[in-house]
Order: sequence, then C-alpha cells, then structure tokens
Amino acid sequence: MKNFSKTCIVDDDAIVVFSIKRAMQAMEFPVEPLVYENGLDAIESFQQMIAENMELPSLILIDINMPVMGGWDFISEMRGIWPKDIKEPTVYMMTSSISPQDIETAKAFNLENNYLIKPIYAEKLQSILA
Repeated sequence: MKNFSKTCIVDDDAIVVFSIKRAMQAMEFPVEPLVYENGLDAIESFQQMIAENMELPSLILIDINMPVMGGWDFISEMRGIWPKDIKEPTVYMMTSSISPQDIETAKAFNLENNYLIKPIYAEKLQSILA
C-alpha cells in the first residue's frame, strides 16, 4: 500500500463519496479520508492546516464539476497556497463527463494520467492506493 498518510475526497455527490470510502475500508486503507463538498471548503481547510502547521493531504481525489469551486479552480488555488517546502499531493481528477475539453485541461495541469471517469470502481481505487 502506498504511503498516503492523509487523504482527501472533494466531491458534492454523497453517493460517490460513500462508495470511495467504502472501497477504501474494504481495502483496509489505514486512514479515514477528509471529505469536502466543494473546492473552496477544501482550500479554506488547507489554509487553516498550513497556518497551524498541520499535516496536509498527500492524496486528493477531486470532482471536476462542483458548485462554489470546481476541480480546475481548486487545483489553481491549491498550487498557489501550497507551501514550497512540502511535496505537492498526488491529485486525481474525477468526472462523469467525457468531454474532450476536460481531457485537454487535464493535460494543461499535467494531470492527464490522473483522470478518472466515474463511477470509480474498487479495482481502479486499488491501483491508485496499492
């Protein structure tokens, strides 16, 4: 199992969050993920973690399309606040869209290999986490 000491799911779909958490439990993943309903909530939480010198997530699974702040805006904001002396987390973009535009945007963020089409099945999660 890869060493993701702190994980984070950012998705406004409770069913997706539930299914990912359940798959993690089935894999006996050692840590309970942080969960946020939109990118802004996650950014604000990360800013507080940074201010309090707390451990930041090493793995983030984030939905591309959400209200308030979606995945692409989140990535831009996160990269702007992330401390330079801490390794940036592994980020996986999740979407139910098959839009070529989203794939092009993923390339612009260097995330084309971390692009997941929903639903995220346990086997796919296993390949990311194991």
